[in-house]
Amino acid sequence: MKKNEAAFEVLILQAETANFDKVDTMAYFSNKDIPLEVLTRLDYLFDKSVEMGGQVVNVGKIVLMKLIKFICDNPSMAFGVAIGVGLGVLVNMIPFIGAFISPIVTILAATYGALRGHRLDKVMRGEYIGDSLMEDAITIAKQFWVLVADIFNTLFLDNPLVVD
Repeated sequence: MKKNEAAFEVLILQAETANFDKVDTMAYFSNKDIPLEVLTRLDYLFDKSVEMGGQVVNVGKIVLMKLIKFICDNPSMAFGVAIGVGLGVLVNMIPFIGAFISPIVTILAATYGALRGHRLDKVMRGEYIGDSLMEDAITIAKQFWVLVADIFNTLFLDNPLVVD
């Protein structure tokens, strides 16, 4: 992406976030049963901004807007990951061994939840579902990295930024 294209894309995203309200955003994540610790960090992220070419760009709003769009586009996958993480938290409560096996259970359960949820999302969109879980894992990884790359390319590529 060229510098002019990135600057134009940032202006478009900045305009899209004009009506992106903090209270509504936190309510959205709260209604998704996001833990308070995560909500606190999202609240902090919402207010992050950078100076780019003499203009203030609300980076936090843009990142959260992209995250909400990703969750809306892949609701079952997001739900599957949340169930996996919740299962890991529950396993952590087991005396003596919970703290040791919780990270493993969290990773495995969240991965399995993401895979199953991704398949459900594909069914809902009328897409072909193959037999390969590895193919689905690759598709999920691609979707996630497209999201991350989109955010970084738009906000940081070829743009001198001064973080506040």
